[in-house]
Amino acid sequence: MPIPLMSFGIGGLFTLMMSMTADVCDMDELDNGMPRKEGTFGAIYWLMVKIGQALALILGGLVLKVVGFDPGAGAQSVETITNLRLADIIIPATTAFLAILVMWKYDLTEEKARAIKQKLIELRGEL
Repeated sequence: MPIPLMSFGIGGLFTLMMSMTADVCDMDELDNGMPRKEGTFGAIYWLMVKIGQALALILGGLVLKVVGFDPGAGAQSVETITNLRLADIIIPATTAFLAILVMWKYDLTEEKARAIKQKLIELRGEL
């Protein structure tokens, strides 16, 4: 898939995650009061992004080694290409499944987020 097309997906993901972080900040304020903790939640979010990037770099090199990639070869063997293609299927599917498991109990829907925002407006005025 061309990189510009993949960029749309990752851009949407980052937009969604920051929106979810803002909703969690509202929920936290309603549950725990002031002060708001946007900085803390933002720092945790970006820490997780950086940990994910580091793991991706480590796993990228490890996968190339496991599939038998030879950087000095003019062309890779059919077995190496096949193994690399399998890794390109298995790894994203596995990590997507893990992400689904992590987020499974996240139940802050758009309706709940609006209700939380309305309660915050009632408690402290316009947001």
